[in-house]
Amino acid sequence: MLTRTDPHHAQELAPGVVASVDNLKIHFRSKAGIVHAVDGVSFEIRDGETLGLVGETGCGKSVTARSFLRLVPMPPGIAAGGSIRYRDRDEVIDLLSVSDERMRAIRGNRIAMIFQDPGKALDPAMSVRDQIAEVFFQHRSGDILASAGIDEGSVLLRRQSGGRSRTLERAILSFPPLRSRRDRISAAVDTMVADALAETQIPNPRKVMERYPHELSGGMKQRVMIAQALACNPDLLIADEPTTALDVTVQARILELIRELQQRRRTAVLYISHDLSLVRRVCDRVAVMYAGRIAEIGTPTQIFRDPLHPYTRGLLGAIPGRVHSRGHLAAIEGTVPELISPPPSCRFVGRCPHEVEVCARYDPLISDTDAHDVACFIHHPPPGPGVRPSYAVRTR
Repeated sequence: MLTRTDPHHAQELAPGVVASVDNLKIHFRSKAGIVHAVDGVSFEIRDGETLGLVGETGCGKSVTARSFLRLVPMPPGIAAGGSIRYRDRDEVIDLLSVSDERMRAIRGNRIAMIFQDPGKALDPAMSVRDQIAEVFFQHRSGDILASAGIDEGSVLLRRQSGGRSRTLERAILSFPPLRSRRDRISAAVDTMVADALAETQIPNPRKVMERYPHELSGGMKQRVMIAQALACNPDLLIADEPTTALDVTVQARILELIRELQQRRRTAVLYISHDLSLVRRVCDRVAVMYAGRIAEIGTPTQIFRDPLHPYTRGLLGAIPGRVHSRGHLAAIEGTVPELISPPPSCRFVGRCPHEVEVCARYDPLISDTDAHDVACFIHHPPPGPGVRPSYAVRTR
């Protein structure tokens, strides 16, 4: 299980680093055994940058992202090791170790997430206004009261985001002067919600905010999710394949919108995708995942023009282009390894054209997340007898 450290004495982060993932391991119990879904992942996210996390379906991208907000269900999930250090204002904390109360204050406020399917992430029984208002009531109640011209908090802030107050509360709030204050708070929230929607370039935001998710197109629902995620000006935005269900035209608009808002607010973005062309266009650095591990990390130029890992080369070689004959699909031979209690070897064993005997005995890991690095013995020769390796490696 995870070795818990004191969240108030987490190791310091390098200047300009918003969050650092160190040897993260998230496993899952199953009838067949322990599934090593994320097994030794390390990378840093810097202030204002977009870090792309790419890889095929099932490689552990979304589990890694959800771990930032502790959204991985446990059980069956197991936090088996590692840490996610985050700079919460002037204090560095481990997101895997902080209290639930502290995590609720961070989730949706300092760290926000755009989920893959807005149709499932949005509540079908609540209007757009009420869903975005929940974020403001949870994290920006002081701003609401200030906008409404009210000095102190009161019962007026209870259950306002959705009108789900109890009958007695509604009766009390119907009497002056409480009704007047309630109306001022409601008007202030309406303005904040409309401004958040306007940031995403939604036309007629005050009209849209009264609608329900089923009344909106896929692109409009995605913009609502972006407005909800950016409502509190987060330090880190996690975008989990935010354009997967959208057509090409809407995809371009959503990506342009995220980039524009990011540059304006200096928000760091963890962009998760399996679309290499999109990642190349929008990311400042790219981390390639394979079978629960980071195989390679570097800038888009380094990854796409000078790939080091055989798996990265295989991915890029599978992209259709003029060099391929019509109807030909360049595929990587073999299958993805079983992640149930995997042996301590390179995960690409059995599929790699450069495989040697040592690949089945040692387990290479990324050692430098700040440069163009690769988990491969082609570029990091294994240690000789009695020689201590100078890079991250596991043995049997």
